[in-house]
Amino acid sequence: TVGGVTNALGVNDTATVIAKTAQIRTSYAVVAADLLEVKRGDRLDIEDQIEFEKVLWYRVKAHDETQTEGWIEAQNVITSDTLEKSKKLVEQFPSQNPQAAGIIRSASNLRSAPDMNPDNILLKLGNRSTFDIMDWKFVPKEEAPDVDDDPKGQTKNGKKSKNDEIEAAKVAGEPDRIEDKYDIWYMVRLDPSVSPAPAGWLFGRQV
Repeated sequence: TVGGVTNALGVNDTATVIAKTAQIRTSYAVVAADLLEVKRGDRLDIEDQIEFEKVLWYRVKAHDETQTEGWIEAQNVITSDTLEKSKKLVEQFPSQNPQAAGIIRSASNLRSAPDMNPDNILLKLGNRSTFDIMDWKFVPKEEAPDVDDDPKGQTKNGKKSKNDEIEAAKVAGEPDRIEDKYDIWYMVRLDPSVSPAPAGWLFGRQV
């Protein structure tokens, strides 16, 4: 790392654009010029990556006629490995009808598992994104803000309750208090027009 720049060579991967539109630029500098506008679902080849001023950028090659090469901010794309995690989730309900339709009330992270682990973030869904609710799960409550909007790599603080407390609440005949100790998470299925990642978990307070 020199002057806040980290360069990781030897990157060989593909990425899919998740933003509605994004720009491939001549560099990651603020004054860089735009080279090519890409759209949600477009595929790119990742050739390198750099973290500059705490923002991750990928050097990519587009699949246009001139095979444009340049830099794109990482938050605008999803890598093939991360996308594969989402595809595995959707395999759990190949022909299942949704339980309900949902809409997200503010930008929130779509995750590969129902918890706040920073390593399970698939991508960030924009405000008012729509989806089908396929399943749900109660998990021990975490001390977290109402908005699940932490960027990948930032950990939220909070302690989890013990898993057996939900059973104790049921035995005590207090099902109305389960939500005091547990958060609900929704497994959702997304249309390709909303996200190239077909499925993931959303924090229930945001749905």
